[in-house]
Amino acid sequence: MGNISNENGDKLPNASIVNIRTDQVVVSDFMGNFVIAAKASDELRIARQGYERKNLIVNVENFSKSLDVKLFTIPLEIEEVKLTFRPTGILKKDVSRLNPPPKVTALNMAMNNYMRTPPNEVGPSAKVPSSFQQPNLLAGQMDMVKLAGAIGKLVGKATQSPKTSANYTEKQEFYKRVKAVVNIDYYTDYGLDEYDFDIFLAYADEQKELSKNYRNNFNKVAIESQLKQVFAEYIKTHNFSKKVSEG
Repeated sequence: MGNISNENGDKLPNASIVNIRTDQVVVSDFMGNFVIAAKASDELRIARQGYERKNLIVNVENFSKSLDVKLFTIPLEIEEVKLTFRPTGILKKDVSRLNPPPKVTALNMAMNNYMRTPPNEVGPSAKVPSSFQQPNLLAGQMDMVKLAGAIGKLVGKATQSPKTSANYTEKQEFYKRVKAVVNIDYYTDYGLDEYDFDIFLAYADEQKELSKNYRNNFNKVAIESQLKQVFAEYIKTHNFSKKVSEG
């Protein structure tokens, strides 16, 4: 018995395990688990699309505990795509597609940073003159309830990290990781090929902000659930049955 995962610890379904001696082939389940008949000194070959193939020799210890296999992603170079601007003739629409000048971008970033920075000067406040104030009988004592609440808020802020939008490279790395662990067969049954799935994945990311929410906190179950939610609406406007029939 064994389990297959990638370098990030994600469980890999649909990996092929071959016993070279007997030619028996099994496939890992959705959690990366597999069972294959073998004896000591048999050679197993593990392969999955997008990962480097791995060979290993079965020894006596493998019969007493699970065989953990880790596959490493094959590095892929993403082809550079150049986008050209084609004006439509509608000024309002064309202007919105143009990138702002560098000075405007820098100014916007500076203004955003400035708005996030707390003020250095103390603002005016309305106070009753000390000569008219009632004596404070609790002066010198601490309000423990307020103090505990303040500490709780500080701890909460310290443990939370703001989510930021992913840049191009981060999105591509996130997409590659999603494709490595998600059960693609669910989508190919509807007629999507790999190119169609790439387009759908980018669409789902835009709808659910997947790369923003999960690139630093990868959650396979949550990602698959949200992909299927978006796909249920996506197939209403995209028909892939023709591809299946032609294939």
